[in-house]
Amino acid sequence: MRPLLTPAHYTTEHWFAQEQEAIFKRLWILVAVKPMLANHNDYRSLTLAGVPLVIQNHQGTIRAFSNICRHRMARIQEQEFGNRALVCPYHHWCYNEEGQLIHTHRDPAVFGFTPNETAEIRLKQYAVSIIGSLVFVNLSDEPMPIAEQFDEQTRALLQQYTADMDSSFIYTRYEGQFNWKTGMENIKDALHVPCLHKSTFPKHFRVNIAADSSINSRDASYQPSNTALPQATTQGAIAMQEAPELEWQSLVQQLECKGRYQTFHLFPNVNLMIIDGSSFAIQVYNPLAADRSDMQMMVALTKQQQDFPHKPVVLWEHLVSDMTVLQEDIDCLEALQTSLAASDAELIHGAYETGLLEFHGAYLAQLETAHLPQQEGEA
Repeated sequence: MRPLLTPAHYTTEHWFAQEQEAIFKRLWILVAVKPMLANHNDYRSLTLAGVPLVIQNHQGTIRAFSNICRHRMARIQEQEFGNRALVCPYHHWCYNEEGQLIHTHRDPAVFGFTPNETAEIRLKQYAVSIIGSLVFVNLSDEPMPIAEQFDEQTRALLQQYTADMDSSFIYTRYEGQFNWKTGMENIKDALHVPCLHKSTFPKHFRVNIAADSSINSRDASYQPSNTALPQATTQGAIAMQEAPELEWQSLVQQLECKGRYQTFHLFPNVNLMIIDGSSFAIQVYNPLAADRSDMQMMVALTKQQQDFPHKPVVLWEHLVSDMTVLQEDIDCLEALQTSLAASDAELIHGAYETGLLEFHGAYLAQLETAHLPQQEGEA
C-alpha cells in the first residue's frame, strides 16, 4: 500500500511546527488522571506544545492555567507534581482559583497597584474536560466540543471504565530520541508484538497477538476513506489466556472487560490499556521536537474493595512488566529515527497496516483543517 507520510514528516522541524499548531494547540490532549489531582491544591505541571501549564485541583474543581507568573515570567509550580497554592516563589505573587492575582507581596505598597489594577491581572486559563478519570486540556482560544473529537461510544466506555480507577498510581517518564508518531504507530502495529516481544509480551500479558484474526483480514488495496476526527480514535480487545486469579485481583473491583486485553488509541497521542478488567496502563507521547518525545507511563488498579498493604508492590510489578516491553520498543524506535533521518526512500506498508494509514489520514486531515502553509516540496 502506498504511504501517506514521508520520512520528512518524522524528521523535519517544518512538520513538527505544523503539528504543534494544528494538532496539539487545537485538539483535546490528555494531561492527567484524577488520582494525580485528588486533593485541594494538588497539581501537575507540564509543557504542552511549548506552553507551560499547571493543572490544579481547587476545592474539587480541576482547572488549567499558564504556569508563568505575570510579573517576571517565573514558573509558579516548579515540580511536576505537588500540593501548594498558586504562589510564585520568586516574589510571592499569589493567584486564586480563577487565576486572578489576589496579592503581590507581604507589603502590597511595594508594587503600587490599586485594587482594581490587581484584580485585572490574571493567568491565562485553558479549557478542561473530564471523562471518567481522564483530564483533557484544550489550548485553543475557541476549543471545539470534545464530542467532535471522541464519539459517543468512546466517551461512554471511557467514562464507564476509568471512573473505577483507584486513587493510588505509579508513574514514570522517559525522554526518547524518536518522533511521537512512530510511538503511536508502534502501538497500532499488532504484528510487531510476536516479533519484537516474542519472549516478553506473552509472559507479562497472557495475550497471543499472532492468533488475532484481524492481522490477516485486511485489504491490500485499502486507502483511508473517512478521516473524520472521531474515527481517528480506535479501540479493540483480545481475549487473554486463562490463568488462576491472582490474590490481589479478589481485592479490587472487576470491570466488565475482565478476561480481555482492552485498548483505546486516543488520537492524537494516547494508548490506554485495561488488563483483565483489574488494572490500567496509560502511555502518552508528548512531542518535544521532530526527533524527541516525552514518553509518559502511568499504572493504576481498579478501585480496591478492601485495604491491602502490598498494593504498592502490585503497582511496581505492573510498571516493571510494562517498562520491560516498552524498553524493547524504545530501543527499536530510537534506531528507527536515525534511519528515517538518513533516508529519502518511500515507506512501504503491508496489507495488515490499515490502522497506520487511518492514523496518517487523520493526521494529514488535521493539518489541512488548520489551513497551515506547507513548505514548498513537502506536500
